[in-house]
Amino acid sequence: MNQAFKPRGIIPAHITPFREDFSLDETELRRHISHLAGVDGVNAIISNGHAGEVTALTDGEYIRVIEVAKDEAGKDFPIISGVVCETAKAAAEKARIAQRAGADGILLFPPNVFGLGGTVTSDLPRRFVSTVAEKADIPIVLFQFSVQSKMAYTTDTLVSLVEDIPSIVAIKEGSDDLQRYEENLRALRRCENQVSILCTNNTKLLPSLAVGGDGIISGSGSVIAELLAQLFHGIENNDLFAAREVYQKMFPLMQVFYRTPLLDMHNRMKAALKLLGRQKRAVVREPLAPIGPEEQERIRQALVESGLLNG
Repeated sequence: MNQAFKPRGIIPAHITPFREDFSLDETELRRHISHLAGVDGVNAIISNGHAGEVTALTDGEYIRVIEVAKDEAGKDFPIISGVVCETAKAAAEKARIAQRAGADGILLFPPNVFGLGGTVTSDLPRRFVSTVAEKADIPIVLFQFSVQSKMAYTTDTLVSLVEDIPSIVAIKEGSDDLQRYEENLRALRRCENQVSILCTNNTKLLPSLAVGGDGIISGSGSVIAELLAQLFHGIENNDLFAAREVYQKMFPLMQVFYRTPLLDMHNRMKAALKLLGRQKRAVVREPLAPIGPEEQERIRQALVESGLLNG
């Protein structure tokens, strides 16, 4: 395991392009990865995340997405693959598969069953994460879900996991609650094992990063990686004025991407990429469905407001 691997900066979660017949479009995936890897400030890419419709991919496609991303980004450019499984055994096997395909790390999702009270104590999370770490020798980015999801780890659990499992190198911190975000960040900063805190509070990025953080993981980075990099640069340089200016540009898009129903958030990002001419199609797989003309127009207007598209 590469213990020196500490992801930081901007880490977009890429979309997965499909053809009209719903097959994987490797040509468009390469174009997408090439653009993201070339953005100044982007230091890694997430494959097979929510943005990539990971649960709609076959096992073969899951592997091929990593292979294509790694090949296009380059051998020294880190690719982190999402691992979404309901058991530790399955997650460990998926992690090993990801590593063999070329992934440099995994983004470990909590099992859906945790939403029924599995995170109230640290017992189930400890068993789940430690088993994956023991059986798969690969750096782990631990996904902290939103408080609202009922799948968020407690602050004490996060600290315990980080202190006891050396292969955890970062937290994708998506509590989506500023108080919990700050509590987690302050507690984790006191740990002997110093991990990266990567913010994913997408509609609260500026206030979150003003408290602190080592970077941003976001599906929105598939569309606005440049703006995310500029925002983080302003924060790193203690230039609040510059950060506010960038945040003002981002705001219309973040509002339209992350509006109800949230299940369409990455569907909307595909539509935005098509409007920008950066993807040929905005095809999604079931259970998602194409967004309608009214919502497409909202996205177009947000792109214009953000200065990314001519009116």
